[in-house]
Amino acid sequence: MSPSLMMRSDTAYTLNFLVYIQNLYLNQRSGQGEERYRFPYLSERKIPFLADFEREFAKVWAEAASTRIAEEPFHDLNMFKAHRELVYERLFVQEAGSDRHYDDIYRSFFAWWNSMAGRFALERAFDNQKLYDALKAAVLANGGKIRKTFDISILYDACTLGEEKAFSYFAIMPYADCLLKEGVLVAKLRACLNK
Repeated sequence: MSPSLMMRSDTAYTLNFLVYIQNLYLNQRSGQGEERYRFPYLSERKIPFLADFEREFAKVWAEAASTRIAEEPFHDLNMFKAHRELVYERLFVQEAGSDRHYDDIYRSFFAWWNSMAGRFALERAFDNQKLYDALKAAVLANGGKIRKTFDISILYDACTLGEEKAFSYFAIMPYADCLLKEGVLVAKLRACLNK
């Protein structure tokens, strides 16, 4: 008999906003070649990131992912609305005019994310059946028992500066992993079942 599975997937505002900022930082960092640019790319302006951005970003990512969203996925929108304290004050240089740069980034993300090419496109292109089948395979490989609903948060791109941690019955998945890396996908889901 097949196990009864409850799975819920979403596209977290906060985590995707952090990936958006991460990608701006990576594009601005020296040594990046054109073939390595990530979305979004801004060529005109130098964004005032903290000198120790990568260390601070990892902390913000861990707090947003584990302490807040993994524990209660429905808090994501409230956290996103409180973005200034979580993101701007912890990742950007606090000087005259830097808040304007941050506000531009925030509005740019919000406009893209709420457009047909942002969150809606990610949700529509996402294959829930493939993810469900991968979760089912992970559950069967884990003994066939599932205790509660499995929540999955989909990212438009990978988070390379934050730790990829396994949470109990909660996974953060870059869209490319869901689409192209079935083995990686099943391994991640299985790790979350063992927590």
